[in-house]
Amino acid sequence: MAILPSSGKPTAKQVVAWAKWLADNKLGVDVDKRLGFQCWDLPNYIFDRYWGFRTYGNADAMARRDQYPNSTWKIYANTPSFVPKPGDVVCWTYGAYGHTAIVVGPSDTNTFTSIDQNWYGANHWYGSKAAYVKHSYSGMGGNLYFIRPPYKEEPKTETPPKDTTPDKDKGDTSSDKPTSETKKEPLKEQKVITVTAEDDEKVDYPRFIPHRIANGEVRGRKPKGLAVKNAGTMCSVQQMYYDRNKYISNSEYPHFYIDRHHIWQPRYTDVKVPSEPDYIVIEVCGDYSDTKTDFLLNELHAIIFGVGQLKGYNIPLKRSSLKVSDDLWRTVMEHGNFDPLIDGKPSSKVLDKVQASLLELYQNRNKVLKEVKSGKTTKIDIKVDKKEKSSNSTSSSSTAKPSTSKSTSTTTKVSSKPKVIVVYSNYTFNQAVNIQMTRAPQINYGSGWYNASRSDTLKAMNSLEIWNSSRQKYQMLNLGKYQGISVSKLNSILKGKGTLSGQGRAVSEGCKKYNVNEIYLISHAFLESGYGRSNFASGVYGAYNYFGIGAYDNNPNYAMTFAKNEGWTTPAKAIIGGAKFVRQGYIDRGQQTLYRMRWNPQNPGTHQYATDVRWAQHQANTIKSLYDEIGLKGEHFIRDRYKQT
Repeated sequence: MAILPSSGKPTAKQVVAWAKWLADNKLGVDVDKRLGFQCWDLPNYIFDRYWGFRTYGNADAMARRDQYPNSTWKIYANTPSFVPKPGDVVCWTYGAYGHTAIVVGPSDTNTFTSIDQNWYGANHWYGSKAAYVKHSYSGMGGNLYFIRPPYKEEPKTETPPKDTTPDKDKGDTSSDKPTSETKKEPLKEQKVITVTAEDDEKVDYPRFIPHRIANGEVRGRKPKGLAVKNAGTMCSVQQMYYDRNKYISNSEYPHFYIDRHHIWQPRYTDVKVPSEPDYIVIEVCGDYSDTKTDFLLNELHAIIFGVGQLKGYNIPLKRSSLKVSDDLWRTVMEHGNFDPLIDGKPSSKVLDKVQASLLELYQNRNKVLKEVKSGKTTKIDIKVDKKEKSSNSTSSSSTAKPSTSKSTSTTTKVSSKPKVIVVYSNYTFNQAVNIQMTRAPQINYGSGWYNASRSDTLKAMNSLEIWNSSRQKYQMLNLGKYQGISVSKLNSILKGKGTLSGQGRAVSEGCKKYNVNEIYLISHAFLESGYGRSNFASGVYGAYNYFGIGAYDNNPNYAMTFAKNEGWTTPAKAIIGGAKFVRQGYIDRGQQTLYRMRWNPQNPGTHQYATDVRWAQHQANTIKSLYDEIGLKGEHFIRDRYKQT
């Protein structure tokens, strides 16, 4: 007879019967395949099998609210009058690791009986199998909590039979000190007294979403530390979770996505993240959309949560265990007095400053969180270096003020008046042209490639002439700004364009997720896919590639291999994947306009997209025509100018 159900949630009685069966048969469970039969494994077997999650950290962490999916999981602090129910998970917070077990009863206000692993004959390296233990409510130090899972209700019987079966429970009649020599005696049947206790419903930390969907190689050793990254998205954690099957390949998932509202764990912490195999990886969401105040809160919760993860490996938070990389554009901007989108790649000195600021943010966590009043206060004063302007830029628009209302992470509709940022290069125009001429610039008149003359190159680079043209100024459209154009308007542009037809929602979702201009993404797809009709866009190879990504000159067919590896098996996934590629490959590197992609005025002659000197001109013409087609205009521009002599 099966003790536990094959599907659905178990009842409390079923879990109790299973736990007793383990103890009666001298068996145990090892969920994570580490260190044998530890106490942590016992309740996590049930959590994992029926609710799809495991708690993080050691046994002492099981008392935390953020371990559980929602408020149907009840957490009770021990009081003199509290009596646990059979099926409750008990958690002690003493020592370095704590202890946990499953209550089976009998219980009263003085003692309770549970099934414990890693108790009698315990060993840190292989634990010990399940056994009956009679506990008091004190004597072990720390605090004592009881977690009540949302079990399935017991079947109702109109005339329950009188139970005449003698109680077979066994337990330790001594103190709570574990010993293998303690004489076990039958326990007398006790009446269970149930009292109510106030559940801790106050949420001070993000809600936990335990849904692991990413597999991979087990690390097999403890991590080096914590890597807190920017998720590179306008989406919240909840949106990322809801859209989890639309995009993101298995290899991309971190261990956790975190913002101030939710934590989603798509990957177990002992499974490697391919990009950071030696670290626990947390990605902070909302970095493209949230206000400064909200983003700093997201970061703080990520670090607090990450510290809890490190504690499970006995790793303290310090410089050597906190990895900060140069691709954290929002984090670098907020903490390093440096805007990578304007100023380029941050130096090691800037990154050191960012790391120190993050550690300071964590040290001040209690003060920061105390200032956050639920539903009342969202503005927080956090001491960070304020940068009014980039070192080499000016702006025609005023600096945005932090929000003082409750954040919803929605996109605010901007005015029709274009917002223009003016950025000066450290090079004069003649210097930049001279550098470009050393790179043998090319031009294509339709009949093949030719060396571009200096006059051709100069004309193509003339930023003043470009800006003064109502059409060519779209070379300086900020491609890293989602405009919020309606799906119906996008579909009107895509109508009749091969497999791109009807994909307006995918364009909108991809551009919102990665904060990319929708018209630009469509224009780019048109150019590289023959308006959605190329072989790579046909789907005949089992994948789609609208942007020519991976189509190298020596192996153009690798574009399909690349698309398959990325999981671009539908037009929508390929469109959204293309938005990500553009964002990470160019926009996040400070090349967020056509002009910058082609000429890179901050670093002329390096990392330049396209071969034809007139590529940006052609793209600007297409973008302007598409805007005209739907009766709209571009709203965000970055005007590049060269150093004045």
